[in-house]
Amino acid sequence: MHQSGTHWLKYLLAIAIAKEYCLPMPQYNHANDIIGGPKDPRLYDNAPRLASSHSIPHPLLKLSIFRTMVKLPLYVVLIRDIRNSLISNYEKWRNRYNCSFSEFLRGNTRGRRFNNDIWWCIRFMNAWGRLIEKYPNNHLLVKYEDLTNDTLAQVNRINNFWGLGIREDFLNLAIQEATKDKMLLKHDPDRPAGEIRTEIKTFEEFTSEDDRVFFYQTCTNYLDYRFGYKYTVK
Repeated sequence: MHQSGTHWLKYLLAIAIAKEYCLPMPQYNHANDIIGGPKDPRLYDNAPRLASSHSIPHPLLKLSIFRTMVKLPLYVVLIRDIRNSLISNYEKWRNRYNCSFSEFLRGNTRGRRFNNDIWWCIRFMNAWGRLIEKYPNNHLLVKYEDLTNDTLAQVNRINNFWGLGIREDFLNLAIQEATKDKMLLKHDPDRPAGEIRTEIKTFEEFTSEDDRVFFYQTCTNYLDYRFGYKYTVK
């Protein structure tokens, strides 16, 4: 999911993998040299083949017959409270979006004005929710909030799910090295800044009463998989 800690998790895992598999440390905080996109070349033959994507799953992945024909990977699905995901995305791209948060919050159902909006989040949560429900053994759900509250436990879940075999000492070292301050020092100058947020604002600080009514009503009408998040008026 966009703005769900992907940068942080990738960098943390990349450090742990580099230590366990005797690889060079990731050059930048996006760690694409160790965990790239699905189509990126594999730089180290002895490293686990991991890929990261913000994709909404293709409808074919729901079909049992398709899954018997194609060998699919195990998926770690990283999610976050939609409210905080939207705030983080707006803060990162507000100059490009050039609109108020209220306008951004209502999204764009007909085009791609925003790279992430409420409609994208709903599609993402519903699509992955259906797959997780149907094929629970092929998916591991990780919440950003749990990752921040008990990082070692959640990273160990991922470590065991993917069978990475990373020793706990290396996981602890990676957690210590993947702080926001240290990640900021590893920014890729060829990529836009803002991947690491240091200022935290609440949904209530960003929104009016009308905004909140729109958000909660939209979730009530269209969001089928909430994964324990409470998207109701308080």
